[in-house]
Amino acid sequence: MYKITAVLTSFNRKDKTTNCLRLFEISCLDAGVMYEAILVDDGSTDGTADYIAEFFPWVDVIKGSGDLFWCRGMNIAMSAAFDKKSDYILWLNDDTDLYESAINKLLTCFFDKTYKGQLPIVVGSTTSDGVNITYGGQVKKSIIQRFTYEKVCSDLEPLECDVMNGNVVLIPFEVALKVGNLDPAYEHAMGDIDYSLRAAALGVKVFVAPGRVGHCSNNSTDDSYTDTQYSLAERWKKMKSKKGLPIKSWRHFTHRHGGFFWGIYFAYPYIKFFAKAILLKK
Repeated sequence: MYKITAVLTSFNRKDKTTNCLRLFEISCLDAGVMYEAILVDDGSTDGTADYIAEFFPWVDVIKGSGDLFWCRGMNIAMSAAFDKKSDYILWLNDDTDLYESAINKLLTCFFDKTYKGQLPIVVGSTTSDGVNITYGGQVKKSIIQRFTYEKVCSDLEPLECDVMNGNVVLIPFEVALKVGNLDPAYEHAMGDIDYSLRAAALGVKVFVAPGRVGHCSNNSTDDSYTDTQYSLAERWKKMKSKKGLPIKSWRHFTHRHGGFFWGIYFAYPYIKFFAKAILLKK
């Protein structure tokens, strides 16, 4: 019997985290696999860590410092998962509600696309309305627009993709050892995209499982740097924040994956931000 270790982070979303873990358990039971989870609770004040530790004995809870955010929290969770040596590691966002058939779909896709010992990573697509995709696998729009992607998903067959969102991702243990951990240089986002590109560079293919595997709403753009109700100075501060496009993280990403023209890719979104702000004032 196969065993899956789910890794996830949380911060003050006790109800969502609880529901996510409950539905993960149901999906594993439906697929007939053994399961466990590692939750990095990043300083929640709503009792998430204590509640999960009490009512979910199969979850190892690691308490964070409060400033880890997604990527660094997941880095700690994955480090602990390496010690478990399960057959698969499952990245799972704590606001994702898996369907009962989700784990079975991911495993079916994995076995379907395993060829001559080459083990793939499998991404699950999520939806907020049952139809449109919120998170999952993506492909590059063009060679020039190196870091501009569009979502891909088929109801009928697995599709190969270039990068993935980290909401629902099944990684065979051997591949996780090969690619390594999420890079803690990223303050919040970008770690999942970086991991996809690092995997591809090592010859590991990433496939999107057919259909949808769960429910997850898009992150709201309210209170972000795109919200024009704020002043330019406030929006610039939000853009540089961990949940925006932090300069250190973006520089690290573009320098690693941008090739000879990485500096242009690095500067472009910041130049675009100020250019758009100037045009709006006219």
